[in-house]
Amino acid sequence: MIKLIFLGTEDVSARIEISKFFQDIGYEIEIIGTEKEDKFLKNNIKYRKYNLNRELNIIDDIKTIFELRKLLKSFPNNTIIHAFDTKPTMYLPIASIGLKNIKVVRTITGMGRIFSEDNIKNKILRSIYNIIQKTISKNIDFTIFQNEDDYNYFIKNKLISPEKGEIVKSSGLNIEKFELLCREEVQKKDKTTFILISRIVKEKGILYYLEAAKICYEKGYDYNFLLVGQLDTDGSITKEILDSYSKYVNYLGRREDVPKLLKQSDVFVLPTYYREGVPRVLLEASACGKAIITTNMPGCKDVVIDEYNGKLVNIKDSKDLSDKMIYLGENKDKIEKFGQNAKKKVKEFDIRKVVSKYNIIYRRVLKD
Repeated sequence: MIKLIFLGTEDVSARIEISKFFQDIGYEIEIIGTEKEDKFLKNNIKYRKYNLNRELNIIDDIKTIFELRKLLKSFPNNTIIHAFDTKPTMYLPIASIGLKNIKVVRTITGMGRIFSEDNIKNKILRSIYNIIQKTISKNIDFTIFQNEDDYNYFIKNKLISPEKGEIVKSSGLNIEKFELLCREEVQKKDKTTFILISRIVKEKGILYYLEAAKICYEKGYDYNFLLVGQLDTDGSITKEILDSYSKYVNYLGRREDVPKLLKQSDVFVLPTYYREGVPRVLLEASACGKAIITTNMPGCKDVVIDEYNGKLVNIKDSKDLSDKMIYLGENKDKIEKFGQNAKKKVKEFDIRKVVSKYNIIYRRVLKD
């Protein structure tokens, strides 16, 4: 039996579903993360917690690497450890130096903040990032990318060798299960409803969504705008700013009934300029049959084809965003057509396809 461990951070519970698929095909599964253990116990998944500081803190980061190394030493030979998220994908290879009992696989789930904006600080950080990636590459057995842009960046900058990398678009979505959640009958409003579900941070384009809603209102278009998500301590938009737009946008906070909210809405909006892998929320909106407006960014443009299942907009452009909102708001037939096409397109990202591709990669890694 192959032992497979998923390593992540505060949202590592997102790996529970894919873990169950691997259990079904005979893998022994364990998850390591920074969340509380309740969800894992409930799903009968073995779980260990470790300490990780999300911010840059050299002392804490060194402690994390040593803590991970201690864990790694305890695993049997030919254990595969698959890391997600920025810090785990960088610290796992360092923690594994010299260890022969494990195989290191990682998924680059987007390139993050330093690749989202061009400024002197980010250019310096990118250089450091490249140096680190080149240094740790010899301790990585395989790297999975979620979109072509990230894969091409690593190849172009010689951060990995081509034979040790592959694109697997997204971490997968159980489309069949999510479609069932979206079948609940709900009372829809007469107005066209736009919804954005995200962490409330600037890089997700929240301010541009608020401004675009205001523009629509000032032009006399009577639409319903919803904003859902938790305020974040890191780069968060304040409640005061959200309140200042309450005339145009209804902020609902963090919610657990995402399928129901999607069902009540007509168009899903994600004006992100953050370097995503493939945003899961776009897959969820697609599985629910929603037309989508999102930016022409890596990951987003892998899900949305302009004029097929939605509209692509320029980053940091409230005017362009409001124009596309009005375009769809005044063309209900487009909303219907894009929603139908979204349900077709999302099948490319079904979790079963991801499991199949991961399984091939894991078995290839064990043979090397």
